[in-house]
Amino acid sequence: MKFDLLTTDINSKARAGEITTDHGKIETPIFMPVGTIATVKGVHQRELKEEINPDIILGNTYHLYLRPQTDILRKAGGIHKFMNWDRNILTDSGGYQVYSLSANRKIKEEGVKFKSHIDGSYHFFTP
Repeated sequence: MKFDLLTTDINSKARAGEITTDHGKIETPIFMPVGTIATVKGVHQRELKEEINPDIILGNTYHLYLRPQTDILRKAGGIHKFMNWDRNILTDSGGYQVYSLSANRKIKEEGVKFKSHIDGSYHFFTP
């Protein structure tokens, strides 16, 4: 991965850059559609790719872990193959869920224990 700062504005401190990854270039700042569980809801794949045409989409680690689950993603050959997506994907840390799902989690020094909102099972996330 490579980042190039292309321009800055001395009055507003705004900046524009370009991130280059194995899956393509991402111009920053960027609008990133959210594919929480490996799909962008309400949009067909063709529309996403041809009309919205994003350089990158965002997946959510916590939700991907629970559904479709890491074993399924692994068996598919990774998230790109599972989604049939040849562009960039950013997965977040899952840290938002540590706070937004406070009723279903317990924080310890070693990590966070979550109670699944799907089936009530427990899962332990470590850094």
